[in-house]
Amino acid sequence: MIYIYNDFGGTHTTVLAAAYHLNKLDASHEPTKNEILNTHNFNKLVYKDRGKLYFHGKDEDGNKVYTMGRGRSKILIPGVFNFIDMLIEEEVLNEKIILSNTSPTVPFAMTCGGMLSRWLKIDFIGVPLLVIGAKQAYKDIFNLVQHTKQTAKSSSSQLIMLDNKDFK
Repeated sequence: MIYIYNDFGGTHTTVLAAAYHLNKLDASHEPTKNEILNTHNFNKLVYKDRGKLYFHGKDEDGNKVYTMGRGRSKILIPGVFNFIDMLIEEEVLNEKIILSNTSPTVPFAMTCGGMLSRWLKIDFIGVPLLVIGAKQAYKDIFNLVQHTKQTAKSSSSQLIMLDNKDFK
């Protein structure tokens, strides 16, 4: 299986979701500032990185975990979905693929922090807000990951797209 967590920038909730998925962050407690900031690609990606897939590792079952930022595009993820579907129909791709949207877990502090840090380059205000947001959202992000994994394992579909609107 291949998991692809996606959101606007691909550098905050997606990378945290990948870290929880891969057990690199412990969901039994609120993450520390250092744990958050040391998560692979946390607050590192920029505009030109959108649409790229970033590999984070393999989970305990050998499944690959990726993240992607989609920006403002309403067509990128449906386009990726349709492309993967075509590869499956052409029998070029045999793996199960799960596209999981992490955007519903983004709290207001993270939205503001991301805008200040990534767009305006005001890290001294943006990064603390991102850390506050990551701490606020950690349970929702972990629950979204658990939902994603459970859906992937229980579904017979080879291609799944989760909008995760129930996580707002």
